[in-house]
Amino acid sequence: MQLMSVYEIIAFYKESGEESRRHAEIFAGFFGFDVRYEKYPEKEAQIFDFIKEDTVACLFNRDFVNVRKCFRYAYLVQRPVLIFSNSCAPEAYRYLKLPVGYALENKEKAVWANFFRRRNALLDIELLIPREKDALIAEMVDNNVYFTEKILTESGAVYKKREVGQSYEKLLKSTLREQESSLILMSLPLRVFPVFIPYPLRIYRRYAHTPVLFIPRDDRLYIPCH
Repeated sequence: MQLMSVYEIIAFYKESGEESRRHAEIFAGFFGFDVRYEKYPEKEAQIFDFIKEDTVACLFNRDFVNVRKCFRYAYLVQRPVLIFSNSCAPEAYRYLKLPVGYALENKEKAVWANFFRRRNALLDIELLIPREKDALIAEMVDNNVYFTEKILTESGAVYKKREVGQSYEKLLKSTLREQESSLILMSLPLRVFPVFIPYPLRIYRRYAHTPVLFIPRDDRLYIPCH
């Protein structure tokens, strides 16, 4: 029997570890992670100092830290970030919804979705496929769907696929507004300026009712064009 590697998640808190303990322990228990509790640093940039090689995710409770600050932390830690509130249902972590978009970063969502499924084969994965009117964008979506299904199929994952007759942005909005208990996987979009909040994050800030796991962009995977 092959043993799984030991990874940790970091649950950050403002005053007490109890702020995030319930969700952190459920999330860690389902995927077999260790949990470490850390207080937010005095300076935002210092949050990266807590990250270790075996850190696979950071947890932020938006009931205690405003969403804009959660986003700033998310770009700094360079790890998947789970943002939740105490009103989110704990059983959400058993169901993963992956809206497939047109950006290249969506391929990274597929890799991470497969990573979490390998940690627990009971994870229920559903791919949500948008319908784009623009032919070029539709082709980009198809390419990401193909890549995602290839990753999951080759690893033996069982998943569902649902086609939704709306654009990716509208799909994201409707998915975030749903009251169903599920974990939604989103890409952390490329940010041109630190003060700028990309549109998908603005959609999240306005409509999210369920835990969202933000996957960071790994710039080592992309060739810059000038």
